[in-house]
Amino acid sequence: MSAAAASGGTPGAAGVDRAVDSMEGTIAVPRSNGELVFDAPWQSRAFGMAVGLSQAGLFSWDDFRAELARAIAQQGQSGPEEYYLRWLDALEAVLAGGDVLDHGLLHQREDEFRDHSRSEVF
Repeated sequence: MSAAAASGGTPGAAGVDRAVDSMEGTIAVPRSNGELVFDAPWQSRAFGMAVGLSQAGLFSWDDFRAELARAIAQQGQSGPEEYYLRWLDALEAVLAGGDVLDHGLLHQREDEFRDHSRSEVF
């Protein structure tokens, strides 16, 4: 059993589909005609990273949803752009909370990309 399954996470693609579908209210993933909405490629990448890392057992989906709800409640969101920024906030929080992510190193990398001292990898 994976760590995600043991901690109330959502193992397997079907479990993730159900977990994403069960997100309602302010934390519901943006949709149009039932399909997920991504206005930019980074949004779908952020979505996929959260799903994949949860499936890998780095955090439970329930913990991620709770962080997403907290981020939206604190900062709000109005549309896909802000929703996925809150999504990244939640992803950072669950990874940092599980000692998987070093905030200092993350923000150093952000500065390097912003200052063009580090090249993007495609």
